[in-house]
Amino acid sequence: MLTLGIGAFGRDSSVVLVNENSIVAAIEEEKLSRSGGTGGIPRLAAARCLEQANAKIQDVRIAAFPFRPGISALRESGFRFRQSFSGAGPSSWIHSLGQTFRQAGQLRQMRQLYGACGSFLFLEHHLCHAASAYYTSPFERALVLTLDERGDMRSGSLYLGEGDELRLLQPLPFPNSLGWFFSRVTRLLGFRPHRDEHKVQWLSKDGQPNFVSAFRKVFRWNSGGLPVLNRRYFGSGADEDAAFSDAVLRDLGLDRSVVASDAQVRASLARSVRDVLEEIVLAIAERYRKRHSVDSLGVAGGLFLNVFLVRALETRSGFRQVHVQPAAGNSGTPLGAALLARKKLGYRARQPLPHLYLGPAFSSSEIKAVLDNCKIIYKYPASEEQLYAEAANVLSRDKIVAWFQGRTEFGHRALGNRSILASPFSEYVIENVNHYIKHREDFHPFAFSVPAETAPRLFDCSPNCRFMAALGKLKPEAPPELQRFSFEGSQVRVHAVEREANPRFWRLLHKFGERAPAPVLFNTSFNLFGEPLVSDPREAIRSFYCAGIDALVIGDFLVIK
Repeated sequence: MLTLGIGAFGRDSSVVLVNENSIVAAIEEEKLSRSGGTGGIPRLAAARCLEQANAKIQDVRIAAFPFRPGISALRESGFRFRQSFSGAGPSSWIHSLGQTFRQAGQLRQMRQLYGACGSFLFLEHHLCHAASAYYTSPFERALVLTLDERGDMRSGSLYLGEGDELRLLQPLPFPNSLGWFFSRVTRLLGFRPHRDEHKVQWLSKDGQPNFVSAFRKVFRWNSGGLPVLNRRYFGSGADEDAAFSDAVLRDLGLDRSVVASDAQVRASLARSVRDVLEEIVLAIAERYRKRHSVDSLGVAGGLFLNVFLVRALETRSGFRQVHVQPAAGNSGTPLGAALLARKKLGYRARQPLPHLYLGPAFSSSEIKAVLDNCKIIYKYPASEEQLYAEAANVLSRDKIVAWFQGRTEFGHRALGNRSILASPFSEYVIENVNHYIKHREDFHPFAFSVPAETAPRLFDCSPNCRFMAALGKLKPEAPPELQRFSFEGSQVRVHAVEREANPRFWRLLHKFGERAPAPVLFNTSFNLFGEPLVSDPREAIRSFYCAGIDALVIGDFLVIK
């Protein structure tokens, strides 16, 4: 029995294939097409997932989509009608009509491509977010909160999960969107909305909350305890392209030239929007926690890719446990759709998530064929232990290693299979990685990868750190050399590596720890120039030779420049 979740309408297309017991395969289209944020029909991703399962589309019982085109179109028509009374121009209607026609065309194509499966199932976008969070959690009863910019003309929803059932408590209709709010600040700061929100997140750690009072005015509270967008701050243009109106800048006491030129102002704007976002989300979660007497929380939606927000929920809310679905954005909705389809077929929807290594893997013979084709000189160590020893030796000499192993990670974060690794005990590691390899701003922090059994001794971190989905704090027992990488009171990014989930990376960490003060490595994603995470061996080799990386460990092979 197979069900296929297909995220095809909007940004970040992806596919998830599940059977009656497990997640068989999952991959984003962008990792195969090599174009960031790829939307539309995920042809490559669907083909690759089926190939990994040695299956054909005819073997799929249900193809499930986290989108309801008819319902979404009706909601959008109602929104545009109301908007017309507030002075919106015809461009809004034209944009909406064009989007509807594109979606209709995509639907026809998908019926041609995947019509041989048993049936199609169209599901509410935020229900799929909620299912991806609740069904992968360890909870038997939990509040589930989903927040993003806009899906099926909803900006969020609250559900109550009990047993195998999800009950809708309250939808949050668009345009009352915290995701839209955060994306508009992203644009105000000169970054790309829907691509660079993570930069705003990290920039915030260097700022002060000087503009909190102004940003609080963007939303008011309704009688149901949910935020409502103040329309005077909504600029002209199609919704996803609209900037803040001038009223926001007047309240902030700034003009655009100051925002563009003053680094400290930009950092403080990022910090202020983060603080306001945390205030609102914590208030929503607490209100519904008390109303429904529940002590566990599951979250999903693009807003929960923000690790500061997740940490705030873990440490400042009244919930005993918080679970974030680590592929929280749009690319994770097909997971919820596939699990809901499995439930519809009479199987249990609950699905533990021990790891995210769900993409393509490559055999030694496949990797060797690419290395030989590229005329590359490589070493083939006599044993795995020798491979780990040589890699640890390179790292201990303050060199940088690209680590390509096993199946590609699902989601945006590198979790030890498609990673660039460096020693945190190296004096110039920040400059070497940020400037000469990643070519990114200095405010990006590094993640510490550490064996899961060692993590509690060095860091205060939650189970969400298995997927790098939350922050941790340095403990006094941690080596003092790590303190210089902390921020805001010893906070750090932590990736706790479990032996069962990733034995190769776990063994490398321990081997490095034999030569270093602790078995801790810096881990950043193996990608360059804003490209998606590398997936196949040829992409890995190209990225290796296009950057200042010293060594590549690819499968059982070692390449040293």
